[in-house]
Amino acid sequence: MRARTTPTALLLAGLLVSGCGATQESTPEETPTVTAPNEQTPSAPASAPAEGDGFSNPVYPYNFPDPQIIADEAGGYLAIATNGNGYNVQTLHSDDMVNWSEGDDALPTLASWSFPGKVWAPEIVRWSDGTYRLYYTTRSPDPEWQCISVAVSDTLAGPYTDSSTEPLVCELDEGGSIDQSPFIASDGTAWLYWKNDGNAKGVDTWIRVQQLTDDGLGVTGEVTDLMQQDLPWEGDIVEGAVVVEVDGTFHMFYSGNGYWTDRYAVGHATAPSPTGPFTKSGEPILVTNEVAAGPGHNHMIEVDGQWWMVYHAWEPGFIGNDAIGRQMWLSAVEFDGDSVTVQEPMLENPLHP
Repeated sequence: MRARTTPTALLLAGLLVSGCGATQESTPEETPTVTAPNEQTPSAPASAPAEGDGFSNPVYPYNFPDPQIIADEAGGYLAIATNGNGYNVQTLHSDDMVNWSEGDDALPTLASWSFPGKVWAPEIVRWSDGTYRLYYTTRSPDPEWQCISVAVSDTLAGPYTDSSTEPLVCELDEGGSIDQSPFIASDGTAWLYWKNDGNAKGVDTWIRVQQLTDDGLGVTGEVTDLMQQDLPWEGDIVEGAVVVEVDGTFHMFYSGNGYWTDRYAVGHATAPSPTGPFTKSGEPILVTNEVAAGPGHNHMIEVDGQWWMVYHAWEPGFIGNDAIGRQMWLSAVEFDGDSVTVQEPMLENPLHP
């Protein structure tokens, strides 16, 4: 098998603090959970089995928070993630969605009104004209908060260019705006989901949606509040929403609780339209187990009729250790009407993308 490429500056991940939350303004006052290691060093990454024989998780055993995987034009895959390894937007390339090698910075230059260090949760969508939009969280003109922006490229891997003169969404009175996720419905309408970063200033967190303009560079119409933290497992936070449409039902996957703890988990809700109303399933559908701690901030990809969830998780015993970081995992997903079943985190998965 092709060996995974080790990032050129692993320890730099701890300097460019990674988000869906970094331990800065958006972190609540709760003390981070740091579990005592069971071993002196993290376990060594295992090689994936041969095609058709399953694969080993994590598929990328280095710091790669808030991941998204997108099929590329050549039949392979691109993965992107929160800032780290000296890049604003980390990228990886793969032929099989299991073995990954490091790519270039997808967004080497930020918008003129922002600056590096808190570029979180980037997500890409292919636009109707064949070009690509990259939506990302970054520092606002007031550096205490973060806002949402968008960049454009003719190719999936970029580099992307952001020529905006102001943020796309920026709710400074509610802690800022983060964790944006674009979605194009089967009827062609395009939407942007995001979270107000309320836990940054001790107010409620809401997942919201607004329609995107025809070029994807603006938002239009009313903002709709979809859900807030109201279930015990969510703690003070809901965030990281992503929506997929399956057989006419709109499924939202979101994360709750603090990313820096083993209570971080993935929730699920369904709706008849992109703007809701969304009904939560109740208990989380992906939680900590003995091999992965705090799984969350997922994205979804369908490969040959099989849905997969890509997400990050800490290695148990190293929660909160940014030098090791949040690693990239895959779990298979099955839909049945309004219900969804997600594989628990498995070191040896019998399936293969």
